[in-house]
Amino acid sequence: MKKFEFSIVHLNHLSNENLASLIIQTCEHTIPLKSYIGDMAKLALDNLHPKAITFSAQAKRQKKSQYTIQVNAIRNVIKRLFADINRAIDFESKSRNTERKLAAQNIDFFFTPYAKLPKRAIGTQMEQTQEMFKKYKADPQLNTFAKVIGVDTLLTELETDNNSLIAVYNTRTVDSGNRETSSTELRPEVTEGYTLLCTIIEQAANLMPNDTLITLFNTLNELRKKHNALISKPKDKGTTPAVE
Repeated sequence: MKKFEFSIVHLNHLSNENLASLIIQTCEHTIPLKSYIGDMAKLALDNLHPKAITFSAQAKRQKKSQYTIQVNAIRNVIKRLFADINRAIDFESKSRNTERKLAAQNIDFFFTPYAKLPKRAIGTQMEQTQEMFKKYKADPQLNTFAKVIGVDTLLTELETDNNSLIAVYNTRTVDSGNRETSSTELRPEVTEGYTLLCTIIEQAANLMPNDTLITLFNTLNELRKKHNALISKPKDKGTTPAVE
């Protein structure tokens, strides 16, 4: 019976981010003690560490992409444009000029169903804004009313920004998919490398123990317990075997 045996960690059930965290921390604790772990463990560590760094960088889902920043910036511009259009309509609706007041009332009737779009989900916002402009362009009288109260230029700007939002949003979606795919492609390789490193260290702790090696073993084992605890427990007992 082995005196030292790593706790089971279900690597297949860890998210990419949590798996990366486990492997990176394992490497960071092991690298300073390379002279104590033996040649086979050194080779496994040297092979694993650079791949783990790449995997970790790709797996960090909290990191905002440049496209997310652009999406948020464009949405803020669109929000201000909606507010400017609403203010203009409200102001002209109180005008003493009959023509301007009538134009404002007609634009208000058309615009009101869309006025709160900036508060809706981004997909709904983009789609319904496109729908609004399709109706607006199909009605020459609405175009005339918009010119009378001076919101035609604001509406043109709004359409341009909505089209930009759609383009950047679609690019972000593709970019996110590519980054997730890249991370997933590396996962089997770093999982195998991590498992190999742990197996060698476990064997060394049993066959050639020393105080430094045992301390490292205990540290890595605590990391395994900590990360295994991050896995959401299924309601029903599954039959998927653990990966050590």
